[in-house]
Amino acid sequence: MPRRTASLAAASTIALVALLIAPRTQAIVLNEDEIEETSTIIGVNLRMFSLLFMGDVLEPPYNFSDQNPMGTGLFDARLYFSHRTPTFKIVAHNQFSLRMQTHVSPSLLPLGRGLSPPRWLPLSFKDGEDNPTLSLNSDVEWLYAAYTAGPVTITLGRQPVTFGRGTLWRTADRVSSFSLTEIDTEYKPGSDVLRVDISASEKTSVSMLAALGELESEEHDAEVSLRGSSFLARLKQGWKGGEVGLTSGFVRYDVMASADVVLDFGDLDLYGELTATWTTDESLATPNHDSQEVPIMSALVGATFRPVSKLTLKPEAHFNGFGSFEAKDYLATALSERAKMGEQTGLGKVYLGLSSDFEMHPLTHLVTATIVNVPDPSALLSLGIQHSLGDNVDLVAGSYLPMGRRPDTKAMAARSEYGTFPYFFFAELKGAI
Repeated sequence: MPRRTASLAAASTIALVALLIAPRTQAIVLNEDEIEETSTIIGVNLRMFSLLFMGDVLEPPYNFSDQNPMGTGLFDARLYFSHRTPTFKIVAHNQFSLRMQTHVSPSLLPLGRGLSPPRWLPLSFKDGEDNPTLSLNSDVEWLYAAYTAGPVTITLGRQPVTFGRGTLWRTADRVSSFSLTEIDTEYKPGSDVLRVDISASEKTSVSMLAALGELESEEHDAEVSLRGSSFLARLKQGWKGGEVGLTSGFVRYDVMASADVVLDFGDLDLYGELTATWTTDESLATPNHDSQEVPIMSALVGATFRPVSKLTLKPEAHFNGFGSFEAKDYLATALSERAKMGEQTGLGKVYLGLSSDFEMHPLTHLVTATIVNVPDPSALLSLGIQHSLGDNVDLVAGSYLPMGRRPDTKAMAARSEYGTFPYFFFAELKGAI
């Protein structure tokens, strides 16, 4: 067995044993008073990921060297702390990650794990420059404090930010976003944000935030630039049968305005998003859009319903204004700044998607997702099984299966979006101490 493969297997085995022998208990509650609404909690979440990539796109002539198959093992420990009172809250999550892989990933798009958003606080450490197939990272993913006075809550620090209604896509979620093939969406990487939330009434709220960061630097060395910063305001108004949201502001030199709505019909929820983006001279490169006067329009419509009690279906249709109808444009789009930083998750224009969750057993769920790039045509099929092994210990296993025409090696051009993807198999074991 090659040394790298043996080392990867050894690390995965050690991580697996660590999770299985970990005490299956809740986090340590240092103190808690339900009457006074106070609590102090510390704990550790342990997660092990095993990823395997296979397919001819990892071999010549599609790739410069033979990297089929390619394996990655990732073990991370997330230490978390929270202290809450009726008016004050402080939360800290630090993630230690050990990554081992047989090859340096050649992919232009993140597979399995997403990218961190632009940040400026120097709260990360990485050791692995001498050996790119082995790295040790320490990253403070969340570190924020919140103070509430009456209807106003002020939150400062590294915190998750999510806008939009969709499941597979979110047109207005531009501050930070998940990869389309993200394995674990339990934690969203935090952005360095000052946020103010005002609850005007039970169903009316206003949010304003400034997310500071630097796009050009991966060191997060306390420098800030407008190319890595966003300033947004959001109004939400609810009523008995739904809610509407309006968002506008400045995102890395783009001017953005968005509207989203969800309608509750009992057994059926309908939702939609519409986002307009005006680019400027300083905006990130947008290969498929030349005019700054005409906005880039992105839209999403979807639904949530349960045809039977144990099955939840979520069909969605998505128009991606940043994508292209032509496969020949995919390479330039994948190499653009928006795709490299994780803001753009699709290369095409029109998509259809269907995600489902079927409860096979109270402890076991079958989760699927089908994503179709309609003009290509090509598709990405996902199948996963989630099983609870006990208190706070879960096992997830699955695969992503691409369907589509392989790239044209003579013209060095893609012929479909998902035809450029390898077959992707994953397993995740996670537990809480």
